[in-house]
Amino acid sequence: MNTSLAASLSLVREAATEIYRRRLGVLQASIIPVLGILVLTEVSDEYVVSTAGNIAIAVASLPLYVIFATICHRLVLLGDSAIPNPWGLFWSERETRFAGWSLIIGLLYFALSLPVMIIMQVFPKSGFGLNLTWLATYSSYIFVAYFEGRFSLVLPATAIGKQLDLKGSWALSHTKGMVIAFALVIPALVLDITDYFVVSRLLNGNALYADLVWWLLTFPVLAVEVAVISIAYSKLIAANPP
Repeated sequence: MNTSLAASLSLVREAATEIYRRRLGVLQASIIPVLGILVLTEVSDEYVVSTAGNIAIAVASLPLYVIFATICHRLVLLGDSAIPNPWGLFWSERETRFAGWSLIIGLLYFALSLPVMIIMQVFPKSGFGLNLTWLATYSSYIFVAYFEGRFSLVLPATAIGKQLDLKGSWALSHTKGMVIAFALVIPALVLDITDYFVVSRLLNGNALYADLVWWLLTFPVLAVEVAVISIAYSKLIAANPP
């Protein structure tokens, strides 16, 4: 476990370093899709009250997320000249396939989350005088992140035009499942801690600033999580060439 955690921390550090090194390219290429996601999120929060409306917003947001993730994958794996358009205005068969894989993985994620949510409902909220909610929450994060990480190697492969399917992603990641899982949970933990101490505590009562800070924090963390998958894919392909 300690070895896996150390390897996960190293993977997160490498991902964060790579995103920071490519920060100007990420920022320029991502600004339009990110603004689009923010606008759709604000519309959803303010005006959408039905399930159908929320589904429509999610469908509209998917291409914007695909562009954002493709930008991160290509910059990390191929370098600064790998973005088809410096302002993120691109779409091709590659992005269509990426969207399809993202949708399939999202449905798998949802399917795995259902039994976890049921278990969390019966999981004791306290024990030995301690609040155990955090234990249930992060145990579920790790459980779902394990499968997400094992299947998600198909995304960076697709982003750079390589052929890989879910079966191949699962086989490629068979020795590093827990390492990738912990590496995906660590940024989420950092975001949760920041949300608790900064957004909820310091900015409590100021919804406008709280939302702004939240989103300014969310997208860099999301970029790091995407980079975690990119670097894991790169390392595993190098160790297990086709």
